[in-house]
Amino acid sequence: MRKPLMIARQGRRPAGLLGELVARVMARQTAAENDIVLELLQLDPADCVLEVGSGHGDTLAKAAGVASRGSLSGIDFSSVMHRRASRRHRGLVREGRVGFHFGNSDRLPYADRAFDKAYAVHTVYFWAAPLEHLTEIHRVLRPDGRFVLAFRAAEDTRFRATHPSEIYCIRPEGEIADLVRRAGFDVVDTLRRTVGAKLMSFVVAGRPS
Repeated sequence: MRKPLMIARQGRRPAGLLGELVARVMARQTAAENDIVLELLQLDPADCVLEVGSGHGDTLAKAAGVASRGSLSGIDFSSVMHRRASRRHRGLVREGRVGFHFGNSDRLPYADRAFDKAYAVHTVYFWAAPLEHLTEIHRVLRPDGRFVLAFRAAEDTRFRATHPSEIYCIRPEGEIADLVRRAGFDVVDTLRRTVGAKLMSFVVAGRPS
């Protein structure tokens, strides 16, 4: 069944009371693919880590458990998600381990070469100009840094059939990998994994030294 436009808009940018409910549901529904991303990042204890589209913040909090001597930042353009993540993980925020920022990923509020690792999960569908966002991620990643982009591609026919094109721009896996290359990354690997009923694609890339 096709997802209603109202729900699809909330998936893109949760807002209001319905957005609070969507945030809780998303935390449960996306946990498995987020765990795969953390595995693919190959985190080290001293890593500085960026999550683009940090949402509920649970994945960044898990990353903080591995990058125990590093610093972690998340950015999201939903005020509901920003508030929820900041509140839910206020202990890590108070300790200065994690910082959640409200803003857009096509203009990241971070210095050049600020991070060792970066990742984004289920965000690329909502980028009207994906190359701008990917170029910004490349800018803030250090040479030899690692980037993982996770998404459901056009090859997942169920996803394409049930998610409205008015909200979701669903691209083929190869097109996404090409955009990552055009942003300046070396694509290390492209892989697929079935996660529940979802066919997930993962582009693993590095910033050349």
